[in-house]
Amino acid sequence: MSKEFLDVSYIIIGSKERLSKVKSYQIEEGVECLLCPFSSVEELPSLLDSKIAELHSNVISIIPAGAFPKKVARKQLLHFSKSGYQFWGWYHFGNKFKGVLQSIGKLNTFFNKVPQVEQGIFFTKSLYFSVGGLGETASNPFSELAKRFYLRLDPQNPLPSLTIRAKSILN
Repeated sequence: MSKEFLDVSYIIIGSKERLSKVKSYQIEEGVECLLCPFSSVEELPSLLDSKIAELHSNVISIIPAGAFPKKVARKQLLHFSKSGYQFWGWYHFGNKFKGVLQSIGKLNTFFNKVPQVEQGIFFTKSLYFSVGGLGETASNPFSELAKRFYLRLDPQNPLPSLTIRAKSILN
C-alpha cells in the first residue's frame, strides 16, 4: 500500500473466535482489509466509529466474517470511490445459503430496503459521520445505519453478491 490515502477499506466484522479463523484476502492496490473483532454486538457501534475515524479511506465497506466481495464488486467500488460523490449501498444476496432464513432476509431487504448483515454494506466515510455513525444496534446492526443514510440520499443499486467462504457468518 504505497498510497498515503487509500480508496477503499474493507472492515471484516465478527466475533474474536470467528476472525481468528479468517485467512487473509488478496486485494488490489489502494485498498486495505482490516479485521474488527467484537465480544458482543452492543460494543460494535463504538468499535466501528473509532476504527472508521482512524482510516484514511474515501469508502468503507463492512463485511461479515467468512465473506468478501467478488472482484467485479471490488472494481465497481474502486470506481465509485474516485467519483468524489457521497454514496452508500449493499451487496446482493448470494446463492450459497438457501432456506427460510435467507428468504426472510431477501423479503426484508425488498420491502424495508434495509441490508442484512450477510449482505454487507458500503458507504463514503464523510456520509457515515454526517449521519452520526452506526447508532444503536438491534438484531440487524445495519438497520439503524440504513435509516440514517436514507434521510440523506437513496442507495446505489446493489453490487454483485459476496463470495461466502464459510458456513458461519458472524459466529
